[in-house]
Amino acid sequence: EGRAAIYGVRPEHFALGNGGIPATVVVVEPTGSETQVVARLGDQEVICVFRERITARPGETIHVAPDPRLVHLFDEKSGRRLQ
Repeated sequence: EGRAAIYGVRPEHFALGNGGIPATVVVVEPTGSETQVVARLGDQEVICVFRERITARPGETIHVAPDPRLVHLFDEKSGRRLQ
């Protein structure tokens, strides 16, 4: 409490959904059983891996949500995991 933290999410722990955070698609890469998406959330680019194919194209908006049970917090200064 009271200190800056970094919110960490593994690419495979994002889900598509209307209740998620709006993200602008930068790159869509189908890789067989998965689809990798580079998306912009605010001023950050994130990589998302979905088990299904998606039809989004660069420039379009998708909604992504991290699984809250699987996120990690890191101390901004030391990089140590907080939880």
